[in-house]
Amino acid sequence: MGFIQNFINGIKNMIRNFKRIICFLGTIPRRISNINAGFDNIFKGVNLEFQAIGKSFHQGSSSLGTLGLYIGELINTYMLCGFKFAGNFFDCIFYYIIDIILYVLYLPCTIILWAFDTFLDLDFYYIPQNTYKGLQQINDLLYPYLGFHIIHWPKKIREDCYLCKRLKTEAVDDKANNVGVTFKETIPQNFGKSAKLFRRGQKQFEEIFKTYARKPSEVH
Repeated sequence: MGFIQNFINGIKNMIRNFKRIICFLGTIPRRISNINAGFDNIFKGVNLEFQAIGKSFHQGSSSLGTLGLYIGELINTYMLCGFKFAGNFFDCIFYYIIDIILYVLYLPCTIILWAFDTFLDLDFYYIPQNTYKGLQQINDLLYPYLGFHIIHWPKKIREDCYLCKRLKTEAVDDKANNVGVTFKETIPQNFGKSAKLFRRGQKQFEEIFKTYARKPSEVH
C-alpha cells in the first residue's frame, strides 16, 4: 500500500515538474523579449543622456558667448567714448568750467535741502524739481523764437562734450543673469529624463529570472 502511494506521489511530482517545464518553455519568448526590451530601454536612456550633454553644452556655450560679446561691446564703447572725450577735452574745457562753477554755486542749496531732510525730516527737494520743470517749459516755449536753449548747452556742444552712445551696464547684468539661469535652471532640466527608462530596463532584466515572466509591455 505504501509502495503504491509513493508511486502515485512520484507520478504527481513528475507531472507537476513537467508542467513547470512546459510553463517555463512557454515563457522563454517573453524572457527573450524582456532581454531585448531591457537593452532597448537602457540604450535609449544612454542616448538621452548624450543628447542632454550636447544640448547643455550648446546652451552653456551660447549663453557664455553672448555674455562675452556684451562685455566686449561694453569695453569697446567705453574706450571709444573715453577717446572721444579726451580728444575734445580742450574744446570743451570752457563748458566744463562753467558747469563746475554752477555746481559750486548750487552746492549750498543742496546742503540746506539735505540738512532739512536729514535732521528735521522736512523734504524740500520738490522745490528745485518743480523749478526745473518750470524752466523746462519756459525753455520749450522760447526755443522756437530764440533758436537756443536757456537751461542747457546747444546740441552740438552736448554731443561733443557730454553725450556718447555706450552699452549700458544693465544690459551686461541682464546677460550675466541669463548665464546664471542657464546653468542653475535650464541645463539641470535637460538631465534625469532617462531615469525612467533605466528603471524600466532594470525591471525587464529582473523579469527574466522570475517564475512567471510578464510581457515587456506589462513591466513598468
